[in-house]
Amino acid sequence: MRILQVTSVYYPELQFGGPPQKIHALSRGLAARGHQVQVVTLAQSQRSANHQTTVEGISVQYLPWVGRGAWQAPVSWRPLVEAVRWAEVVHGYGLYNLLCPLAAWQAGRQDRPFVLEPQGMAVARTGNLPLKRLYHRSFTAYLLQQAASVIVTSPAEAADLGGATPADRLIVRRNGIDLELFHSLPSGHGFRRRFGLADDTPLVLFVGRISPIKNLEMLLRAFAQADVPEARLVLVGPILEPDYAAYLRTVCSELALDDAVLFAGPLYGDDKLAALAAADLFVLPSLFESFGNAAAEAVAANLPVLLTDTCGIARQIHERAGIAVPVDQAALASGLHDLLTIEHLRSEVTNRRSEVLAELSWKEPLDQMEHLYATIINRQSASILKPMSDPKPTS
Repeated sequence: MRILQVTSVYYPELQFGGPPQKIHALSRGLAARGHQVQVVTLAQSQRSANHQTTVEGISVQYLPWVGRGAWQAPVSWRPLVEAVRWAEVVHGYGLYNLLCPLAAWQAGRQDRPFVLEPQGMAVARTGNLPLKRLYHRSFTAYLLQQAASVIVTSPAEAADLGGATPADRLIVRRNGIDLELFHSLPSGHGFRRRFGLADDTPLVLFVGRISPIKNLEMLLRAFAQADVPEARLVLVGPILEPDYAAYLRTVCSELALDDAVLFAGPLYGDDKLAALAAADLFVLPSLFESFGNAAAEAVAANLPVLLTDTCGIARQIHERAGIAVPVDQAALASGLHDLLTIEHLRSEVTNRRSEVLAELSWKEPLDQMEHLYATIINRQSASILKPMSDPKPTS
Protein backbone atom coordinates (compact mmCIF):
# COMPACT_ATOMS: atom_id res chain seq x y z
CA MET A 1 0.00 0.00 0.00
CA ARG A 2 1.01 3.62 -0.56
CA ILE A 3 0.29 5.48 2.68
CA LEU A 4 0.51 9.25 3.18
CA GLN A 5 0.83 10.57 6.74
CA VAL A 6 -0.05 14.26 7.17
CA THR A 7 0.89 15.92 10.47
CA SER A 8 1.92 19.36 11.65
CA VAL A 9 4.60 17.88 13.97
CA TYR A 10 6.88 14.96 13.21
CA TYR A 11 9.91 13.18 14.60
CA PRO A 12 12.54 14.20 15.65
CA GLU A 13 10.81 17.30 17.05
CA LEU A 14 10.41 15.64 20.43
CA GLN A 15 9.52 18.85 22.26
CA PHE A 16 5.91 18.20 21.25
CA GLY A 17 5.66 15.06 23.36
CA GLY A 18 4.25 11.75 22.24
CA PRO A 19 2.54 12.49 18.87
CA PRO A 20 5.70 12.89 16.74
CA GLN A 21 7.14 9.66 18.17
CA LYS A 22 3.87 7.77 17.73
CA ILE A 23 3.42 8.79 14.10
CA HIS A 24 7.04 7.92 13.35
CA ALA A 25 6.70 4.53 15.07
CA LEU A 26 3.59 3.75 13.00
CA SER A 27 5.34 4.89 9.81
CA ARG A 28 8.42 2.77 10.48
CA GLY A 29 6.35 -0.23 11.46
CA LEU A 30 4.28 -0.05 8.29
CA ALA A 31 7.40 0.43 6.16
CA ALA A 32 9.00 -2.61 7.81
CA ARG A 33 5.96 -4.63 6.67
CA GLY A 34 6.64 -3.69 3.05
CA HIS A 35 4.35 -0.68 2.60
CA GLN A 36 5.42 2.61 1.05
CA VAL A 37 5.06 5.49 3.52
CA GLN A 38 5.46 9.22 2.95
CA VAL A 39 5.05 12.04 5.48
CA VAL A 40 4.06 15.65 4.75
CA THR A 41 4.68 17.98 7.69
CA LEU A 42 5.83 21.40 8.90
CA ALA A 43 9.26 22.04 10.43
CA GLN A 44 8.36 23.81 13.66
CA SER A 45 11.86 25.16 14.14
CA GLN A 46 12.19 26.47 10.56
CA ARG A 47 9.15 28.11 9.01
CA SER A 48 10.77 28.43 5.59
CA ALA A 49 11.70 24.74 5.27
CA ASN A 50 10.59 23.49 1.86
CA HIS A 51 12.46 20.30 1.11
CA GLN A 52 12.26 16.52 1.14
CA THR A 53 14.49 14.36 3.32
CA THR A 54 14.65 10.88 4.80
CA VAL A 55 14.21 10.28 8.52
CA GLU A 56 15.21 6.77 9.58
CA GLY A 57 14.06 5.36 6.25
CA ILE A 58 10.84 7.41 5.99
CA SER A 59 10.45 10.00 3.20
CA VAL A 60 9.49 13.33 4.80
CA GLN A 61 8.37 16.44 2.88
CA TYR A 62 8.51 19.75 4.79
CA LEU A 63 6.28 22.65 3.73
CA PRO A 64 6.89 26.34 4.53
CA TRP A 65 4.26 27.86 6.80
CA VAL A 66 2.96 30.96 8.52
CA GLY A 67 1.18 31.26 11.82
CA ARG A 68 1.74 31.45 15.52
CA GLY A 69 2.19 28.75 18.10
CA ALA A 70 0.19 25.68 17.14
CA TRP A 71 -1.86 27.63 14.59
CA GLN A 72 -0.14 27.06 11.27
CA ALA A 73 -1.04 27.29 7.60
CA PRO A 74 1.22 26.04 4.78
CA VAL A 75 2.05 28.73 2.20
CA SER A 76 3.15 26.32 -0.51
CA TRP A 77 1.27 23.08 -0.79
CA ARG A 78 1.90 21.72 -4.29
CA PRO A 79 4.04 18.91 -2.77
CA LEU A 80 0.98 17.96 -0.71
CA VAL A 81 -1.16 17.78 -3.86
CA GLU A 82 1.42 15.54 -5.52
CA ALA A 83 1.75 13.34 -2.42
CA VAL A 84 -2.04 12.84 -2.27
CA ARG A 85 -2.02 11.90 -5.97
CA TRP A 86 0.69 9.28 -5.22
CA ALA A 87 -1.10 7.81 -2.20
CA GLU A 88 -3.74 5.12 -1.94
CA VAL A 89 -4.83 6.38 1.50
CA VAL A 90 -4.29 9.68 3.33
CA HIS A 91 -4.06 9.73 7.13
CA GLY A 92 -4.29 13.15 8.83
CA TYR A 93 -3.25 13.72 12.45
CA GLY A 94 -4.33 16.45 14.83
CA LEU A 95 -6.38 19.63 14.63
CA TYR A 96 -5.84 23.40 15.08
CA ASN A 97 -3.86 23.85 11.86
CA LEU A 98 -4.78 24.14 8.19
CA LEU A 99 -2.58 21.31 6.94
CA CYS A 100 -5.03 18.56 7.86
CA PRO A 101 -8.08 20.26 6.25
CA LEU A 102 -6.05 20.85 3.08
CA ALA A 103 -5.11 17.17 2.99
CA ALA A 104 -8.75 16.13 3.45
CA TRP A 105 -9.86 18.50 0.69
CA GLN A 106 -7.23 17.20 -1.72
CA ALA A 107 -8.08 13.58 -0.82
CA GLY A 108 -11.71 14.30 -1.71
CA ARG A 109 -10.80 15.97 -5.00
CA GLN A 110 -8.57 13.06 -6.01
CA ASP A 111 -10.86 10.23 -4.82
CA ARG A 112 -8.46 9.08 -2.11
CA PRO A 113 -9.87 7.77 1.19
CA PHE A 114 -9.07 10.03 4.14
CA VAL A 115 -8.50 8.88 7.73
CA LEU A 116 -8.62 11.37 10.60
CA GLU A 117 -6.87 10.96 13.96
CA PRO A 118 -7.77 13.98 16.18
CA GLN A 119 -5.19 13.08 18.85
CA GLY A 120 -7.40 14.16 21.74
CA MET A 121 -8.15 17.59 20.26
CA ALA A 122 -11.82 17.08 19.43
CA VAL A 123 -12.86 18.97 22.58
CA ALA A 124 -11.35 22.35 23.52
CA ARG A 125 -10.13 22.10 27.13
CA THR A 126 -7.34 24.64 27.63
CA GLY A 127 -5.72 27.57 25.83
CA ASN A 128 -7.67 29.92 23.58
CA LEU A 129 -11.06 28.23 23.89
CA PRO A 130 -13.06 30.63 21.64
CA LEU A 131 -10.53 30.23 18.82
CA LYS A 132 -10.49 26.44 19.19
CA ARG A 133 -14.29 26.30 19.12
CA LEU A 134 -14.27 28.43 15.98
CA TYR A 135 -11.86 25.92 14.42
CA HIS A 136 -14.22 23.08 15.31
CA ARG A 137 -17.16 24.86 13.69
CA SER A 138 -15.14 25.80 10.63
CA PHE A 139 -13.00 22.74 10.02
CA THR A 140 -13.50 19.80 12.41
CA ALA A 141 -17.04 19.16 11.24
CA TYR A 142 -15.76 19.09 7.64
CA LEU A 143 -12.91 16.72 8.53
CA LEU A 144 -15.29 14.33 10.28
CA GLN A 145 -17.61 14.40 7.28
CA GLN A 146 -14.76 13.67 4.87
CA ALA A 147 -13.20 10.88 6.91
CA ALA A 148 -13.76 7.28 5.86
CA SER A 149 -12.63 6.38 9.39
CA VAL A 150 -11.86 8.34 12.54
CA ILE A 151 -9.15 6.91 14.82
CA VAL A 152 -9.29 7.41 18.58
CA THR A 153 -6.88 5.86 21.06
CA SER A 154 -9.24 5.14 23.96
CA PRO A 155 -12.95 4.79 24.81
CA ALA A 156 -12.71 8.16 26.60
CA GLU A 157 -11.66 9.88 23.38
CA ALA A 158 -14.45 8.06 21.53
CA ALA A 159 -16.92 9.50 24.03
CA ASP A 160 -15.58 12.98 23.23
CA LEU A 161 -16.80 12.62 19.67
CA GLY A 162 -20.28 11.56 20.80
CA GLY A 163 -22.61 11.56 17.82
CA ALA A 164 -20.31 13.71 15.71
CA THR A 165 -19.35 10.76 13.52
CA PRO A 166 -21.21 7.50 12.75
CA ALA A 167 -20.30 4.64 15.08
CA ASP A 168 -19.30 2.39 12.19
CA ARG A 169 -16.58 4.89 11.16
CA LEU A 170 -15.16 5.35 14.68
CA ILE A 171 -12.19 3.05 15.32
CA VAL A 172 -10.50 2.62 18.72
CA ARG A 173 -6.82 1.90 18.18
CA ARG A 174 -4.47 2.21 21.12
CA ASN A 175 -0.93 3.50 20.88
CA GLY A 176 2.11 1.31 21.48
CA ILE A 177 5.64 1.65 22.80
CA ASP A 178 8.96 0.13 21.80
CA LEU A 179 9.41 -2.36 24.64
CA GLU A 180 12.97 -3.20 23.62
CA LEU A 181 14.13 0.25 24.75
CA PHE A 182 13.30 -0.69 28.34
CA HIS A 183 14.94 -4.12 28.52
CA SER A 184 18.20 -2.68 29.85
CA LEU A 185 17.80 0.68 31.58
CA PRO A 186 20.80 2.85 32.43
CA SER A 187 21.63 3.36 36.10
CA GLY A 188 19.54 5.96 37.87
CA HIS A 189 22.39 6.94 40.21
CA GLY A 190 23.83 9.44 37.74
CA PHE A 191 20.46 11.18 37.40
CA ARG A 192 20.17 11.47 41.19
CA ARG A 193 23.70 12.81 41.54
CA ARG A 194 23.02 15.35 38.79
CA PHE A 195 20.23 16.86 40.89
CA GLY A 196 21.88 16.32 44.28
CA LEU A 197 19.52 13.58 45.42
CA ALA A 198 20.55 10.81 47.78
CA ASP A 199 19.86 7.23 46.75
CA ASP A 200 17.24 6.84 49.50
CA THR A 201 15.36 10.07 48.71
CA PRO A 202 11.76 9.25 47.67
CA LEU A 203 11.52 10.48 44.08
CA VAL A 204 8.30 11.19 42.16
CA LEU A 205 8.67 11.73 38.41
CA PHE A 206 6.48 13.50 35.85
CA VAL A 207 7.39 13.40 32.15
CA GLY A 208 5.50 15.50 29.63
CA ARG A 209 4.95 19.02 28.31
CA ILE A 210 4.83 21.71 30.99
CA SER A 211 1.32 22.69 29.99
CA PRO A 212 -2.02 23.43 31.72
CA ILE A 213 -3.61 20.28 30.21
CA LYS A 214 -1.18 18.27 32.34
CA ASN A 215 -2.76 19.71 35.51
CA LEU A 216 0.57 20.43 37.17
CA GLU A 217 -0.71 23.05 39.61
CA MET A 218 -2.94 20.41 41.20
CA LEU A 219 0.03 18.04 41.26
CA LEU A 220 2.11 20.59 43.18
CA ARG A 221 -0.66 21.17 45.71
CA ALA A 222 -1.29 17.44 46.09
CA PHE A 223 2.43 16.80 46.55
CA ALA A 224 2.54 19.37 49.35
CA GLN A 225 -0.60 17.85 50.92
CA ALA A 226 0.84 14.31 50.74
CA ASP A 227 3.59 15.46 53.14
CA VAL A 228 6.08 12.65 52.59
CA PRO A 229 9.28 13.62 54.46
CA GLU A 230 12.29 14.33 52.22
CA ALA A 231 10.36 13.43 49.04
CA ARG A 232 11.24 15.21 45.82
CA LEU A 233 9.15 15.83 42.70
CA VAL A 234 10.96 16.11 39.37
CA LEU A 235 9.13 17.65 36.40
CA VAL A 236 10.73 16.56 33.12
CA GLY A 237 9.57 18.14 29.88
CA PRO A 238 9.85 21.04 27.45
CA ILE A 239 8.51 24.45 28.44
CA LEU A 240 6.46 25.61 25.46
CA GLU A 241 4.38 28.03 27.56
CA PRO A 242 6.83 30.12 29.64
CA ASP A 243 4.09 32.06 31.45
CA TYR A 244 2.61 28.83 32.77
CA ALA A 245 6.01 27.56 33.92
CA ALA A 246 6.61 30.86 35.73
CA TYR A 247 3.22 30.50 37.43
CA LEU A 248 4.11 26.99 38.59
CA ARG A 249 7.30 28.33 40.17
CA THR A 250 5.20 30.92 41.98
CA VAL A 251 2.97 28.12 43.30
CA CYS A 252 6.08 26.24 44.49
CA SER A 253 7.15 29.30 46.47
CA GLU A 254 3.67 29.72 47.91
CA LEU A 255 3.72 26.09 49.09
CA ALA A 256 7.33 26.25 50.35
CA LEU A 257 8.31 23.63 47.76
CA ASP A 258 11.21 25.48 46.12
CA ASP A 259 13.72 22.90 47.34
CA ALA A 260 11.41 19.90 46.87
CA VAL A 261 10.36 20.43 43.23
CA LEU A 262 12.90 20.29 40.42
CA PHE A 263 12.26 21.54 36.88
CA ALA A 264 14.62 19.31 34.89
CA GLY A 265 13.74 20.54 31.40
CA PRO A 266 13.37 18.16 28.43
CA LEU A 267 15.19 14.82 28.54
CA TYR A 268 15.39 12.40 25.64
CA GLY A 269 16.92 9.02 24.90
CA ASP A 270 19.17 7.60 27.60
CA ASP A 271 18.71 10.70 29.77
CA LYS A 272 14.96 10.10 29.97
CA LEU A 273 15.50 6.39 30.61
CA ALA A 274 17.90 7.28 33.44
CA ALA A 275 15.21 9.51 34.99
CA LEU A 276 12.75 6.61 34.88
CA ALA A 277 15.34 4.29 36.41
CA ALA A 278 15.99 6.76 39.25
CA ALA A 279 12.35 7.31 40.22
CA ASP A 280 10.25 5.53 42.83
CA LEU A 281 6.88 6.59 41.43
CA PHE A 282 5.60 8.01 38.14
CA VAL A 283 2.68 10.44 38.13
CA LEU A 284 0.49 11.67 35.25
CA PRO A 285 -2.21 14.03 36.62
CA SER A 286 -3.60 15.26 33.27
CA LEU A 287 -7.00 16.79 32.79
CA PHE A 288 -7.20 14.63 29.66
CA GLU A 289 -4.97 12.27 27.72
CA SER A 290 -6.27 10.49 24.64
CA PHE A 291 -3.91 7.66 25.61
CA GLY A 292 -0.89 8.50 27.80
CA ASN A 293 2.33 7.13 26.31
CA ALA A 294 4.44 8.51 29.15
CA ALA A 295 2.56 6.31 31.62
CA ALA A 296 3.00 3.31 29.33
CA GLU A 297 6.74 3.94 29.24
CA ALA A 298 6.82 4.14 33.05
CA VAL A 299 5.15 0.73 33.23
CA ALA A 300 7.80 -0.63 30.86
CA ALA A 301 10.46 0.87 33.15
CA ASN A 302 9.04 -1.13 36.08
CA LEU A 303 7.69 1.93 37.89
CA PRO A 304 4.38 2.05 39.76
CA VAL A 305 2.12 4.62 38.10
CA LEU A 306 -0.31 7.09 39.64
CA LEU A 307 -2.53 8.78 37.07
CA THR A 308 -5.88 10.47 36.75
CA ASP A 309 -8.80 8.48 35.39
CA THR A 310 -9.14 10.99 32.54
CA CYS A 311 -6.11 9.41 30.85
CA GLY A 312 -7.02 6.93 28.12
CA ILE A 313 -4.64 4.29 29.46
CA ALA A 314 -6.04 4.52 33.00
CA ARG A 315 -8.27 1.43 32.72
CA GLN A 316 -5.35 -0.70 31.61
CA ILE A 317 -3.17 0.46 34.48
CA HIS A 318 -5.58 0.67 37.44
CA GLU A 319 -4.75 -1.98 40.07
CA ARG A 320 -2.62 -3.81 37.51
CA ALA A 321 0.42 -1.54 37.21
CA GLY A 322 -0.60 1.33 39.47
CA ILE A 323 -3.61 3.38 40.54
CA ALA A 324 -6.02 5.68 38.71
CA VAL A 325 -7.72 8.41 40.75
CA PRO A 326 -10.26 11.14 39.95
CA VAL A 327 -9.09 14.64 39.01
CA ASP A 328 -9.17 15.72 42.62
CA GLN A 329 -6.40 17.16 44.79
CA ALA A 330 -7.19 15.06 47.86
CA ALA A 331 -7.36 11.84 45.83
CA LEU A 332 -4.06 12.65 44.12
CA ALA A 333 -2.42 13.50 47.46
CA SER A 334 -3.66 10.26 49.01
CA GLY A 335 -2.31 8.27 46.07
CA LEU A 336 1.09 9.96 46.31
CA HIS A 337 1.34 9.34 50.05
CA ASP A 338 0.20 5.72 49.93
CA LEU A 339 2.29 4.63 46.95
CA LEU A 340 5.40 6.21 48.44
CA THR A 341 4.99 4.89 51.98
CA ILE A 342 3.01 1.61 51.91
CA GLU A 343 5.20 -1.09 50.39
CA HIS A 344 2.59 -3.86 50.31
CA LEU A 345 0.14 -1.56 48.49
CA ARG A 346 2.72 -0.90 45.78
CA SER A 347 3.13 -4.63 45.31
CA GLU A 348 -0.60 -5.31 45.26
CA VAL A 349 -1.46 -2.68 42.64
CA THR A 350 1.44 -3.58 40.32
CA ASN A 351 1.28 -7.39 40.41
CA ARG A 352 -0.22 -7.58 36.91
CA ARG A 353 2.36 -5.35 35.26
CA SER A 354 3.46 -8.15 32.91
CA GLU A 355 -0.09 -8.39 31.54
CA VAL A 356 -0.13 -4.65 30.85
CA LEU A 357 3.23 -4.85 29.09
CA ALA A 358 1.91 -7.60 26.82
CA GLU A 359 -0.83 -5.16 25.75
CA LEU A 360 1.54 -2.29 24.93
CA SER A 361 3.61 -3.47 21.95
CA TRP A 362 3.10 -1.99 18.47
CA LYS A 363 2.10 -5.32 16.88
CA GLU A 364 -1.64 -5.09 17.49
CA PRO A 365 -1.98 -1.41 16.43
CA LEU A 366 -0.01 -2.10 13.25
CA ASP A 367 -2.17 -5.14 12.45
CA GLN A 368 -5.24 -2.97 12.98
CA MET A 369 -3.99 -0.16 10.75
CA GLU A 370 -3.02 -2.54 7.93
CA HIS A 371 -6.49 -4.06 7.99
CA LEU A 372 -8.24 -0.67 8.16
CA TYR A 373 -6.23 0.84 5.30
CA ALA A 374 -6.79 -2.21 3.08
CA THR A 375 -10.53 -2.19 3.82
CA ILE A 376 -11.12 1.48 3.01
CA ILE A 377 -8.87 1.38 -0.08
CA ASN A 378 -10.85 -1.58 -1.43
CA ARG A 379 -14.13 0.12 -0.56
CA GLN A 380 -13.05 3.31 -2.34
CA SER A 381 -11.94 1.38 -5.42
CA ALA A 382 -15.23 -0.48 -5.56
CA SER A 383 -17.15 2.79 -5.23
CA ILE A 384 -15.22 4.39 -8.11
CA LEU A 385 -15.66 1.37 -10.38
CA LYS A 386 -19.35 0.87 -9.60
CA PRO A 387 -21.58 2.00 -12.52
CA MET A 388 -23.93 4.89 -11.84
CA SER A 389 -26.96 2.78 -12.83
CA ASP A 390 -27.73 -0.55 -14.35
CA PRO A 391 -27.74 -0.43 -18.16
CA LYS A 392 -31.18 -0.53 -19.75
CA PRO A 393 -31.92 -3.59 -21.87
CA THR A 394 -31.88 -2.96 -25.60
CA SER A 395 -35.02 -3.76 -27.60
